[in-house]
Amino acid sequence: MRSRIVYVGNPKHKEPWQRGRKGSLCPKAVTLERAQALLDESLCCDGVRFALLDGVAFVGRSDSAGRLWHGYPVGWMEVPRSVWMKWLKEGRLKRSDIARYWRYEEDF
Repeated sequence: MRSRIVYVGNPKHKEPWQRGRKGSLCPKAVTLERAQALLDESLCCDGVRFALLDGVAFVGRSDSAGRLWHGYPVGWMEVPRSVWMKWLKEGRLKRSDIARYWRYEEDF
């Protein structure tokens, strides 16, 4: 039986930002439950997981044991081409989303 990967939040990606920490802010609509769902449906590529929500890419990174994960939004320029091409072919992603979010900015 495959063990379940588990999402754990990281305060550096939520408001208010932690002093001295940097990281892209997750949209407020991404609750712990939604983050777990994104992780569950994510694609793995070279030990990193990628998810998609409303045209925005998210990356998931694990702890050293590979069971606890945290994620955050990224620009499409950080996502392997093979991942976004798969979602384009499946109709889950539009080229306009890639162009719009090529670089991730919190105020989109």
